[in-house]
Amino acid sequence: MSKKGFTLVELMVVIVIIGVLAAVAIPRLMAAADRARASEGTNTIGAIARMQHAHYVEATTYIELPTTTGQTALTGTDAAPWGILGFDPTPPTSRFFNFGSSGGTTFTVTATIVTNSLGQGNTGTATINNLDERTTTGRMQILAPSWGVNN
Repeated sequence: MSKKGFTLVELMVVIVIIGVLAAVAIPRLMAAADRARASEGTNTIGAIARMQHAHYVEATTYIELPTTTGQTALTGTDAAPWGILGFDPTPPTSRFFNFGSSGGTTFTVTATIVTNSLGQGNTGTATINNLDERTTTGRMQILAPSWGVNN
């Protein structure tokens, strides 16, 4: 007699194995995605810091930049300092971070996590100043642990 197909027990074993693999893999994939999103913040404030240094060489002052608000683009006088610094025509927008910078004789550039954008209740910041001192707070300490370490 020829037996075709799989028994119910064999199918259930395969489903359990797939479930266990998914339970292990999905949280790791989500964490990797959050770390990749966090790199957007640190990369952007690093670029802003480099632009601030370039502007200082020409003008001997740093520019104060109004804080961006997520994906809402700044316009008019709010966007003007960003244009002077080199962002054309508007400052960076992000689903995950708000960016801003103090100005004058020193600067501190800050990327602040938009509330709940990197998971429920996640808050935190990454900063860099004119002396290249880098700090992280809150969720950013987990997502970008090497950012706060000066090289």
